[in-house]
Amino acid sequence: MAKNVLKLGDPVISTYTSYGTLTSVMHEDLWPWIFNNFIQIRYAHEWGIFSFDSHQFLLSTCPGISFYNLPQEIVISKWGTSLKQVITEAIDMGYYLYIYADRYYIACTDYYQKEHLMHELLVYGYDLDQNLIYIADNLDDGKFIQSVCSLDELEKGYWTMSNEYSFWTEVRFLKPIQNINYAIHVEQIITAMENYLNSSETYDLVRDQKYDFGMQAIQRIFTDIEQAALVGETLDSRVFHLLYEHKLLMELRLSYLMEKLIIEPDATFMELSTVLKQDYFKLRNIVLKYNITRDTSTLSKISERLQENLMKEKAFISSFITRLQQVKSMA
Repeated sequence: MAKNVLKLGDPVISTYTSYGTLTSVMHEDLWPWIFNNFIQIRYAHEWGIFSFDSHQFLLSTCPGISFYNLPQEIVISKWGTSLKQVITEAIDMGYYLYIYADRYYIACTDYYQKEHLMHELLVYGYDLDQNLIYIADNLDDGKFIQSVCSLDELEKGYWTMSNEYSFWTEVRFLKPIQNINYAIHVEQIITAMENYLNSSETYDLVRDQKYDFGMQAIQRIFTDIEQAALVGETLDSRVFHLLYEHKLLMELRLSYLMEKLIIEPDATFMELSTVLKQDYFKLRNIVLKYNITRDTSTLSKISERLQENLMKEKAFISSFITRLQQVKSMA
């Protein structure tokens, strides 16, 4: 087959490549699992990023994704030092590939021939006649988009990476699972929301670094804003986009629970969720504008807006928990 491109939808969330990948390849019946999770937020000290819980394990542990991981030595033993057959055979069997590549060699990235950056990308198709590979990543100023690169670019981007870290060179194969039967777990949602509000730690099987959780983690943003005011540097817009997507999922979660009559429909409460989402969307846009203008007078506005949003959010989630607890008590 000279050309084969797998289906890829528009991602619902995409702060990070793994989130965009998951929500652009998943089937609709995975939504209950999404709503049971993606509530707690943590800050990873070594990585210096904010993310949802289990950030690095989401794809490999997702019940709606068949996930297989091959070390580079096995890839070489079967296919040699070329990705061409790896990609074509996987795509023809319905598997997406999730790999790292050095963006220095990928022409559709901002880092092309400027700076080395090892970063994930999703491979979802190929066109051998045009020597093109279909990829998706956060390529458009952090926005998850579909694009193409030449096979030669991807080969260089992959094979020139150091094998210092195995996760750089491993090749991951993903295929969405159809017709999974996953239920909403009200108790899990309540616990996650309480942990988020109370900054309670999520205990992982392996503790790889220090983390802050929930509202305590989010307080770090105020320190980042103060630092930016001192030196005039940009803010990491990803955390503000994460907070927006957190509220987007909260709105979708609430809508689903009301639609399924798990909690009593309430248009006024639904509107509160929508307004909260919009408030965080506006805040993110203010941050993006600041990063362009570097007008430090905007930083106080960002700090004030964030504080206001957090107060509204705490009240909203507390009310959400109360409604869920009423459901639990009647079960």
